[in-house]
Amino acid sequence: MDNQRVDELNNFLEEIRQKADEKTAAKLELDKCKRIIQRLSSFSSDCEKCDQLFLGLENHLIRLKSKAEHLTEGEVKHHKKLIGTISSHLQKQHKLVTQGYYLALYMSIGISIGTAIGLVVFDNLVLGLPLGMCIGIAIGTGLDEDAKKKGLTL
Repeated sequence: MDNQRVDELNNFLEEIRQKADEKTAAKLELDKCKRIIQRLSSFSSDCEKCDQLFLGLENHLIRLKSKAEHLTEGEVKHHKKLIGTISSHLQKQHKLVTQGYYLALYMSIGISIGTAIGLVVFDNLVLGLPLGMCIGIAIGTGLDEDAKKKGLTL
């Protein structure tokens, strides 16, 4: 994928960020969109679906740029749906994970195990809960950092 096209789309995102109000810019998740553009460009040479999604996102951002000052709720909703579809494809087909994925997963597992340990070992639910949560946070953070180092974070 041309780096020129990626740079052009990133410039579109910056123009949208400047033209739209802060609330709308936050709803559009422009930082996430920027990361998705980078990922799509890297996978588009190997994956036909990624190439199609990149072209669709490019056309969508061109339309958003022209309407950036007066975006309706429907357009914001459509943008979120498109980003969700692309994100879902990248997660399923290319095994990417979102930031904080493992932290959330292992924290909930740790709380569950900590609750069981607290009831069985300490005979007190309150003692096991923070213990399990700390273990889950430690494992989840480690796995998130590992995924980030390997470049598997979306």
